[in-house]
Amino acid sequence: SKVVLLFDERRSMKTTTYFHRSYRTAGKAGFLHTFLLFILVIALDGAILAYHHDLLFKFSSFVQNVLLRCGVGAVILDWDFLPKVIKVLPVINSVCVFPTKFVSLINFAASVLIIVLVPGAKIMPRSFVIYLVFLSILTAISSLFFTFVPHLFPYDIVDFSILYIGSQLGTWLLMPVVMAFVLTPLPAPALEKFGIILATLAYSIVFGAIRYAALMLILNKLSVLHMAALYFSLGPLVDFIYIVAIYSLYVNRIAIRLDKKPETWRWLF
Repeated sequence: SKVVLLFDERRSMKTTTYFHRSYRTAGKAGFLHTFLLFILVIALDGAILAYHHDLLFKFSSFVQNVLLRCGVGAVILDWDFLPKVIKVLPVINSVCVFPTKFVSLINFAASVLIIVLVPGAKIMPRSFVIYLVFLSILTAISSLFFTFVPHLFPYDIVDFSILYIGSQLGTWLLMPVVMAFVLTPLPAPALEKFGIILATLAYSIVFGAIRYAALMLILNKLSVLHMAALYFSLGPLVDFIYIVAIYSLYVNRIAIRLDKKPETWRWLF
């Protein structure tokens, strides 16, 4: 009888609907709010494009001052980029260190050990294992390159800077548009949503400058052997982490605010 009772309780729990949190959705934002938000975003992207050189020059100047305070010489170059709109990019050039054959072999051995041993580790989350193995594969390939044909390495600090600055500018242009689309369904004023976009953009600029300085320091103090791994692990590709984090915090704030206003909810049946 206890087994039957337990089965009936589980079946009852699965078939019970809690109407206070099910089959309801928040009211959608109006057309005028959506139109205003996208007009503001288009104006913001237009301003970034119009003043991109000044913005990037101040961005690079800040990083240059950080590097100089850390004892690393750095100069700002205007590098040809695109024939139209974004013609030149202010990028930082500095001295980079090439690894010796011994250092390359040590990195190769360490990377191979990680590739072989880490996937079998039960205590590590699988996402962390995949990420670590991927970076180790990049490091192993770079180590082999510098072991056998270091004189053929085609990149330097300027190439890394062009890639980083170009990706960062692309993020600043794309991020407001993406956030406008994901924020549109939320029942909140357009100016408030635009404020969240501006706050995310400001965070991206500050975080991007600090990250740029840190990457340049690592390449200067260690070696360019880790250039590919650094770009994929700490480069602009991870910007979506803080974008999603800020979006999640904002959605949570809206949910708490709307929970006290039952008139804003709409039943789905």
